[in-house]
Amino acid sequence: MPRLFTRLLFGLLLGSGWAAAQIQVLQPVPNVVVQRSADNSGRLYISGRTPAADRVEAQLTPVTPGQGTATGFQTIQSNPTGGLFLGSITATGGWYVLTVQAIRNGAVIGQTTVQPVGIGEVFITAGQSNARGLGLGDNDLGTATGRVMSINAINHYKPTDGRPIISSGNPLPVPVYSPLTAGHQIYPMAESSWGWGELGDYVVNRFNVPVVFYNAGWDASTVENWLSTANGTPACNRYYCPDDSYRWQNLQPYTNLKNVLQYYGSMGGVRAVLWHQGEAEYCFSNNCSVTDYANRLISVIQKSRQDAGGSSIPWVVARASFDGSNTNPDVVTQQQNVINNLGKVFQGPLNDTIINRNAGGQDVHFKNSQRPVTHPQYYLNPNTIPADMGLSRFARNWNNSLDNTFFQTATPMVTERFVATGDVTTNITPNAVIGVPVASLGAFGGDNQWQVQLLDTQGNYLQTIGTSGANPAQVTWPSDLASGQFRLRVVSTNPVVMGVPTPVFCVGCATDVSLSLEADRRTVSVADLTTFTIRLRNAGPVAATNVVVQDRLPPNMAVTSANGLSLSSGVLTGSVSRLEVGATAVLSFQARVAAGTYVNAAEILSADQADLDSQPGSGTGDGQDDAAATDLRTRESGGGVYVSPNPNQTPLPAVASSQPAPDPNKADLSVSLVVSKRTPTLYELVTYTVQISNAGGQTATGISVTAYLPTGQQFISGDDFTSGGSGLTSNPVNLAPNATTQLRFRARVTAVGGGITKVQITSASPSDPDSTPANGTDNGEDDTAQTDIRSR
Repeated sequence: MPRLFTRLLFGLLLGSGWAAAQIQVLQPVPNVVVQRSADNSGRLYISGRTPAADRVEAQLTPVTPGQGTATGFQTIQSNPTGGLFLGSITATGGWYVLTVQAIRNGAVIGQTTVQPVGIGEVFITAGQSNARGLGLGDNDLGTATGRVMSINAINHYKPTDGRPIISSGNPLPVPVYSPLTAGHQIYPMAESSWGWGELGDYVVNRFNVPVVFYNAGWDASTVENWLSTANGTPACNRYYCPDDSYRWQNLQPYTNLKNVLQYYGSMGGVRAVLWHQGEAEYCFSNNCSVTDYANRLISVIQKSRQDAGGSSIPWVVARASFDGSNTNPDVVTQQQNVINNLGKVFQGPLNDTIINRNAGGQDVHFKNSQRPVTHPQYYLNPNTIPADMGLSRFARNWNNSLDNTFFQTATPMVTERFVATGDVTTNITPNAVIGVPVASLGAFGGDNQWQVQLLDTQGNYLQTIGTSGANPAQVTWPSDLASGQFRLRVVSTNPVVMGVPTPVFCVGCATDVSLSLEADRRTVSVADLTTFTIRLRNAGPVAATNVVVQDRLPPNMAVTSANGLSLSSGVLTGSVSRLEVGATAVLSFQARVAAGTYVNAAEILSADQADLDSQPGSGTGDGQDDAAATDLRTRESGGGVYVSPNPNQTPLPAVASSQPAPDPNKADLSVSLVVSKRTPTLYELVTYTVQISNAGGQTATGISVTAYLPTGQQFISGDDFTSGGSGLTSNPVNLAPNATTQLRFRARVTAVGGGITKVQITSASPSDPDSTPANGTDNGEDDTAQTDIRSR
C-alpha cells in the first residue's frame, strides 16, 4: 500500500482527516491532580479532538508499579460529533499514564498519551503571609517525592512607587503544572514552595496518591479584609493605608480564592481550604478586630461555599496568633469557636507553639536555616526536626492536624460538571457574529449562560467577548482583532465551571498546505486495480481547517472504491476538517483503466486560511505545491493519452527567458564541453568538442579557448588546439551574432581512474556582459565548462 494512502487512511478513518497524530487531548494536562472521593476513587474528565470515530476510549496505567491500579479501556464517548469528544474515566487514587484512542470499524485509528496525570488530593491555602509564604531566602525544601504539584507562576507584582501589591482579578489561565520543588511558586500568590511542598510529601507517603496546591494567601490581611472584599468592598493593609489609593485592587484578597475555587476547583475538585491567619488581628481600647473574628470568618467560609456552586467545601482552620512578639489567646479562642460551631470546619495546627520559627530566631514568619544538598525527607523520619528548620516544623504541624480522621470525615468537593469548547470557523472578520459550540456533562441552572472568553496562545485571559444562552453561543468578534492567534474558552455562569479551551487558531493568518499524489504502480494491465494516494501536509505556521481536495479523473478511469473521497460525475472530492501543523492527512481511491496512457491530477480546491505559497482552486498546471499529478500506462497497446481535465486553470504568464536581452554593442560568449566517451578503456583515444556561442549583438573577434587536461590523459596534436604553457590553446576564431562554432581536440587515456577536463575563454573582443575571459574555470560563469571521464 503506498505510503500516502497509509497515512491518509490512518488520519481520515478518524473523520475528515485520518492522520493518527490528529487525535489530540486538551484535558487533562500533564501533571494535573484531581480530587479523589472518600472511597479513594476519582473521576478524570477527558476532552480533545478526533477525526470521525465510532467511539473514543481511555485507560489508566500506573507510571510506576504500585502507584495506582491499572484500568482497562473505558468508553469516553460513542459517536463523537464535530471532531470534539468529552467524557470521563474512573480509577482509584494514583499517578498514571493516560492512553486515549479512537476506534472505527473495530480498529484503532488514532492513539495518544498524556502523562503523568493524578487522582489524589487538592488543597487551596488562604490567610495571610504565613499561608502565602515569602520566597525571600526562606530555604524551602519543596517536594522530595516529585508527586506534589503546583502551577509554577504568580499573578501579582509590587509597584516600584511604594504602592501595595497588585494581583490580577482576571479569570485564571489554562493551568500548566510541574513538581513543587524548592523555589517553585504556587499560583496565584506563593513565591516559593513554603512549607506546602513538604506537607504534600507527608500526604503522598501516607496515601500513595499525588497532591496539588493552589495558594491564595495575602500578606498582612485580617479576616475583616477577607470579608469586606468577599462582599465587594475594597480592603487595605491595616499596618499602612494613608489613603484610599492604597487599597488593594481587584477586591483582593478574596478574589484569588474565589477564582481558584471557580476555575481550578470546578475542573479538579478540592479536598479543603487550609486557612492560616490571625497574626494581623488587633485589639486596642476603642477598636478590636478580635471580637468579631469568628463571625467574620464564618461569613467568609459561607461565601466561599456559595461561590463554589453551593458545595460545602471543608475548611481547616489553623490556630495562629503570634505576631513576632506576642501571642493572643483570644484570637485562638475565636478560631476554635469557628471550628466548633460551623459544619465541615476542621481543627488545624496550633502553630503558636512553634517558637524560634525563623531559622532558630524569633519572628512572625517561618524559615529554614538551610537547604541541605540531600533532601532530609522529614516525612519519612518521625524523629524531632531541628529547631532551626522552622518551615519544616510548620509542615509537620499541618500534617499532624490532617490526620486519618480528617481524611475520613472531610468530604471533598468533587467535579460533577464538565464543559468543553467546540471549534469555530477561522474565517473571522472584525465585528462578525460567530457561533461557539459548547459540549457539557452534568446539570446546570435554568438561567445558566455561556461566557465566551478570548485567550492567547498560552491560555492567558485576554477579554470576554460575549455571553449567550444559546448553543452555539452567539458572540461578536472584537473590532480591533483583524489578525492573530488565539484560543476560546466557554465558562458557565450557574454554577461557574471553567471549560476546556479550543486549540490555537488563527484569524487573518495564512498556512502552508501542500499536496502530493502517487500511484502504487506506473505500468498496469487493463484488469489491474491501481491505488492512488493523496497526501496533504501542513507546514504551518497555524492549523489548516476545512481543506477541500478535488481530483478530476481522466477519461476511461473507473473508480472502484475510495477512502475519504466521494465520487460524482467523474470528480472525486474530499475534505479534512482540521490539519495540525506538521500533520499529514491521507486520502485514497482504487481504479481500473482502459488501454492507454494516463495523467491524473489533483488539487486543493479551498481552505479556511490563505496559503503562503499557493492559491487553492487555481488549477493543476501552475506548478504550485497545492496540486500534483502522476502518470501510468497499460501494458496493452492501443488507446490514447488521457489527461485529467483542468477547466479552472488560472491563466499563466508567458515563459520568460532566463537570458538577458542581447546588448547590440557587445558580444555575449558562452562555451560547452562534451567528450566522445565518458567511460573509455585504458589507452583509448577520446575526442573533446568545445562549442562556442555568441548571443550578443556584436561580432566577437580573436576568440581563444584554453583547455586543461587532468593527470592520466595525454594530448594528441592535429586538431584545433596546440599544446603550450599550462594548457591547450585553440586557434583564434571570430563569431558573428547568434552564431555557433565548434573546436575539437583529442587525448589518449594513460591511467585508470577518473578525471575532470576544463575549458575557458581566455581572450575575446569586445567585452562580455556576463563573464570575464581568463578569470578561472570554477567561478560559474558561462565562458567556462567542464566534463569528466572514468577510465577502465
